[in-house]
Amino acid sequence: MKETFGGFVKQKRIVKNISLRTFADVIGVSPEYLSKIENNLRTAPKDIVIEKIANKLSLCNEEKEILLDLAAKSKSNLSLASDLMIYINENEMVHKTLRIAKRKSLSNEEWQEIFNLISKK
Repeated sequence: MKETFGGFVKQKRIVKNISLRTFADVIGVSPEYLSKIENNLRTAPKDIVIEKIANKLSLCNEEKEILLDLAAKSKSNLSLASDLMIYINENEMVHKTLRIAKRKSLSNEEWQEIFNLISKK
């Protein structure tokens, strides 16, 4: 089964042994709203709430990136994780590189080479 934003939040909350009501109160949403998110009846909330979720669950950087990616995927409109959007917008070279990669229609193999090169740093 595919991992979802709500399922990820629920799993991390349960591992931390935090009740739904307590966690909802801590992040500033109603228990009903949080329940709908965790049961995939609502998309991810606004970025400020996602940030509170990440902080209150003490997510490591990798887990926070997963949370942001799942939040973007939960939206019905085309979306990209907010941290990546900010990074792309603030770094002209990243923006230019993505533009030219799109123009050249890079293959998965070519992207893998780029990924491997960057991963070595």
